[in-house]
Amino acid sequence: MQKSGLTLSTSTIQNVVLVRMAGYLDGHTFMELEKHIDSLIKHGQKRMVLDLSELGYIASAGVGLFINTQHRLKDDGSVQLVNPSPGVREIFNILGLETIFTIHPSVAAGVAAAQA
Repeated sequence: MQKSGLTLSTSTIQNVVLVRMAGYLDGHTFMELEKHIDSLIKHGQKRMVLDLSELGYIASAGVGLFINTQHRLKDDGSVQLVNPSPGVREIFNILGLETIFTIHPSVAAGVAAAQA
């Protein structure tokens, strides 16, 4: 699914939804991801791993979407972030997001945390 510089792909690993992102998550593209995540939640998906390894850039709108999704699923689900690219990790460090999210080094680690 290609929308203005953001590519999304979704698969399922052991009852956990893996959403891979590539490109740029910014004010123009975050709505596509938001619709995708909303659809997953409406279809009963409560455990998500977001693979950020191919995400070149994230703007505040994307960060806000991650925080909102975590808030929506905190009582009966899980959102795990994995493999942020160096540029995205730097933004997370600047914003202090590592105090909000556990950022995992691999998809396997994120899936295990989502199942816990």
